[in-house]
Amino acid sequence: MQYDCICSSSFKKALPRFNKGLMIGHIAKHELRRHVRNGRVRTLLYVTIVMLVASLILSFRDYRVANDQYMANLSAARANWESQSEKDPHDAAHDGTYVIKPIYPLAMIDKGINQFSGQVVHLGAHERKQSTLNEAKDNSGMFRFGELTPGFILTYLVPLLLIFLGYNTFTEEKEKQTIRLLLVQGVSLSKLAVGKWLALFLQMIVLWILLFAGAFIISQSVGSSILVSVSEWLALGGIYLFYFVIFINLIVWVSAKASTSGVSLTTLLTIWIIITLIIPKVSTNLAGWSHPFPTLQTFRDNINEDQANGLNGHNFWNEAAQDFKQKVLDQYGVETVEDLPIAYGGLLLAEGEKYESEIYTKHFDLLQSQYEKQRTIYRWCGILSPMLSVKFFSMAIARTDYGFLWHFEDEAEKYRVAFNTTLNMNIAENAKGVDQYTAGRELWSTIPRFDYAWQPSQSILNNHLVEFASIFLWAGLSFLLAIFFSRKIKVI
Repeated sequence: MQYDCICSSSFKKALPRFNKGLMIGHIAKHELRRHVRNGRVRTLLYVTIVMLVASLILSFRDYRVANDQYMANLSAARANWESQSEKDPHDAAHDGTYVIKPIYPLAMIDKGINQFSGQVVHLGAHERKQSTLNEAKDNSGMFRFGELTPGFILTYLVPLLLIFLGYNTFTEEKEKQTIRLLLVQGVSLSKLAVGKWLALFLQMIVLWILLFAGAFIISQSVGSSILVSVSEWLALGGIYLFYFVIFINLIVWVSAKASTSGVSLTTLLTIWIIITLIIPKVSTNLAGWSHPFPTLQTFRDNINEDQANGLNGHNFWNEAAQDFKQKVLDQYGVETVEDLPIAYGGLLLAEGEKYESEIYTKHFDLLQSQYEKQRTIYRWCGILSPMLSVKFFSMAIARTDYGFLWHFEDEAEKYRVAFNTTLNMNIAENAKGVDQYTAGRELWSTIPRFDYAWQPSQSILNNHLVEFASIFLWAGLSFLLAIFFSRKIKVI
């Protein structure tokens, strides 16, 4: 008997919560039915779904073509290196070889700067080069207006779709005076707001699942050796999910506050323009003005100035070369270069390569430092535009941002130094007393292939915690704002 009383008491306490949830569900169901019956809404949904599917197909095609080209070019570059004729190893270093930037599967969703950044880096002697050969140069000027990609649809079109779906969420009830009938029937304004919010969320989640499930399935069918972790898929999908939630919150808030549907739509479109277009453009100008990059000429002049009095491998007589020579003589305990058991020229070339690489690393690090300062500006602007936070993280996790580009070029530079050191040390070890020393395929094939190690996903996630915090803050505050103003609706 006591047990029955306890169960009855618990049920009575849970009943209001159950009824509240049931009422919210009925409101959401009614909103969904209303949207489905609306020809304008159906057309928008169908067009968006078609564009999503088309963007996935196009992205899959582009990724597969690019991946096939990458593998073919990688093999060709290695074959050209190993099949070259016999020559002085330092001449081979000047001819150099090429490394090619790989493509991460998540680039199918967000291409980032891939179309405008270089894809190939030439590795030669004495000089660090930036990547060249970008896709944009091989296309017409119209290419710069952008492509139809999943990233474009997620960032710009889905929020726009949500606006057209929900701009009259509350204003239609006000204009038709049906909101009074709902209140008379016991529906509170907060329940009404949550139910309408839920209806928009469910429509959005269908598009979200469609795109990310399609992208996941396609990425598995490519046959790539690169495995995208579950945490990366969840992080990328999650940040876009919160991005859409922010827009849903703003839609409910504006619709609750606006007097008419026309005012609501105009206000929401203005917010969309500010978030996706104006603030990103302003932040770009502000970052470039606050922390400008040096011109290419200034960049090269600064490097040449640092190299002027240092080791370069070909100058035997400047002060740096003399100091190095004395160091080598002391190391081997001899009086002259001729007494060395190895070819001094090879040692000087190897040491000069390391010295010059340190100079290039110093100046490239200064460029990266300047970019990090610009990124701080973007982060602050992310307080006003969640699109910036989403875009920076999306590109980072897809390995299509400047962070990936510089990481790749830094790894290529480490390989270039090791590559040239092997060739120059071969001269030092084998050219002593030999006129016009040459090497052949046996040496070329001993140099290992360039094997790029991808940035760890955990490192990327940790480096973008600020972006995540910004998005969560936007989502939380905008939701509270929507619920608060929906309870303040004046019913006349």
